[in-house]
Amino acid sequence: MTVPGAGPRASASRRRSVRHLAAGLAGMLGVLYLVLMFLVKDAESVPGATDSNTYGGYLFLAVAYLVGAALLATLDRRLVWVVGAAVQVLVLGFFVLFGVGVFGPGVFEYDALDDLSIQWWAAAATAGELVLLGLLGHLLLAPPPQQ
Repeated sequence: MTVPGAGPRASASRRRSVRHLAAGLAGMLGVLYLVLMFLVKDAESVPGATDSNTYGGYLFLAVAYLVGAALLATLDRRLVWVVGAAVQVLVLGFFVLFGVGVFGPGVFEYDALDDLSIQWWAAAATAGELVLLGLLGHLLLAPPPQQ
């Protein structure tokens, strides 16, 4: 006995829905990093605020997530999911290493960013990145639809 809606068409439709959900989340993360980039740029541009700048990193992340969103929305390819999941692991790893401050002062220790409540931005971005990693993992581990 077959279950209605459990055939190859339903599986492909479910995969497309997960893919589009992942694309939407990646797009939202890209916009979040763009907004954060402009806020950080303004905070760091105040004379004497800091002698280094971090907004280039936010720009890189914004572009990566926006390109990833476009690829997820338009391509139904395993390679996109593998690369996306690898990028998620790298971004989360770099956050632990550099954001939290394993190697030198972390992003939470810059006085120039005190007014941005950076911990809330980091929590939102990290939560979105973990969910995105889960969605990409689901796409990778789900069996391909039968032809």
